Amino acid sequence: MKVEFGRAVTIPGPEPISADAGSRLVAQFVLSAGRSLAPAGWIVEAIGSWFLGRHRLLPAVRLVRPGHVPVGWVLGYPISETGRMPADGEALAVSDRTLESGAAMEELIYSFGGRFAVVLIDAQQPRLYLDPFGSLSAVYCTRQRVIASTPNVIPRDEHTRDRTELAKAIGIPHTDGMYPLGLTPRFGIERLLPNHYLDLSRWQAIRHWPRQPLSETESAGEAIAEITAIIKRQMAAIVAATPAYLYLTAGKDSRILLACARDLADRLEPITIEIGDESAAIDCDTARRIARRLGLKHRIVPMEAAAENDLKEWMFRISYGTGETRGLRSSTAVRHLPGGHAMLIGNGAELGSNFYMRRRFAGTAVVHPEQLLKECLCPPEDAALSRMRAWLATVPAETVLQTVDLFFLEQRIGCWAGVWPYAECDPGFTMFPVCHRRAVERMLTLPASYRNSNDLLARDIISREWPELLDWPINRPVGSFRLLLGARKTLQKAARAARHPGRAISFVHRALVRKLSVG
Repeated sequence: MKVEFGRAVTIPGPEPISADAGSRLVAQFVLSAGRSLAPAGWIVEAIGSWFLGRHRLLPAVRLVRPGHVPVGWVLGYPISETGRMPADGEALAVSDRTLESGAAMEELIYSFGGRFAVVLIDAQQPRLYLDPFGSLSAVYCTRQRVIASTPNVIPRDEHTRDRTELAKAIGIPHTDGMYPLGLTPRFGIERLLPNHYLDLSRWQAIRHWPRQPLSETESAGEAIAEITAIIKRQMAAIVAATPAYLYLTAGKDSRILLACARDLADRLEPITIEIGDESAAIDCDTARRIARRLGLKHRIVPMEAAAENDLKEWMFRISYGTGETRGLRSSTAVRHLPGGHAMLIGNGAELGSNFYMRRRFAGTAVVHPEQLLKECLCPPEDAALSRMRAWLATVPAETVLQTVDLFFLEQRIGCWAGVWPYAECDPGFTMFPVCHRRAVERMLTLPASYRNSNDLLARDIISREWPELLDWPINRPVGSFRLLLGARKTLQKAARAARHPGRAISFVHRALVRKLSVG
């Protein structure tokens, strides 16, 4: 998808870090060995020779071993198994036995859901881990021994220049393109993928999950119950900690969140953004109907043309790390929302079907790197092809569809949905309540016959929790609005046909035939 933002708006290529970055790069972090690279105004903490710098709006929980000795940090918004989100500055005790075992440490880390990154410094195996979606994304520069939220926090040198040609080829910010599987807009800077940790001794990214192909479960019933319970627990934890918006559309993923939030409906506010395209029009109409019928407090965010400064700021915050045209177009409109809220979004629930990608690859015997690059809107240039081939050679999958599932998780979610939330932090912070390792595993191992349905998981969760939400179709106009959209399309076709007399006669003829046949 290509979007033009208007002749008056020009967006340059990636811009270098500047003196005011500390205030512009909101809710971000940088971890460096040997020296602090934190921009002015950030909080700085140290363990040994490692320095953590973080924006004041990004929480951090200290990991401590017996004797209250600090060994690392949990950055962001973790949610415990008890349904609690630790507050900034708290300490989490970790036993020496856990610190000595990578498996035990991973078991502890992935007992948490939410949006977070875990840094282990003073441990037998120093590492950086991401949450299951990589939704608090991180990049790293091996040469400089730096980890950061976005490339803009990493100093520039002759080894980390811009990937100018690849950036132009993908077309960011005017397309929804993505850098493939760990590539970033700068040479020498890598993105850490979900399901991988960064070994801080060797500065090497290593897959830790899954280590072998996942086995399909026999029944969907127990899995659905467990997935639902996790989403409900995580939403309750978020709402207990902060005011929250729920991004409500006509789609199934946001409907799942709303169903799981039935007991929280008086403590969160559904919102819908009036972006201006047909899809958003359907979103707004359906969301209004749902809110009116169910008595929900609902806010439509009016569309406002994005100001040039807001466009530049949005892309600066993510270092041009991905394309997201809908978010970019609404960058000015969402700034009018009251601050201090979590934004709850249904990303990740697609893993329960991954219908669209699975359908495109159905019947395919072998996945080719060119096919996967096409999903990123990235041309098959050498660096991208090499990256795809390396990933395909090591991905733990026995079938094409298992490969596609992991590609969707590690690329579409990790290299896209984990990147743009850094730009959208004015209302508060973005959260994906589906983000939990156990929920991911349960979705990926649902029976194939079940997952091959586009919306079966959504319908089953909604029917369990709030069946009235099934009264409205998924992503389709309803009632008088359907007629309005039909009339609008007819007028648009007529206007186009009027510019060509021959087409106009043909258009009128077809319209009359349809009218007479209906009559």
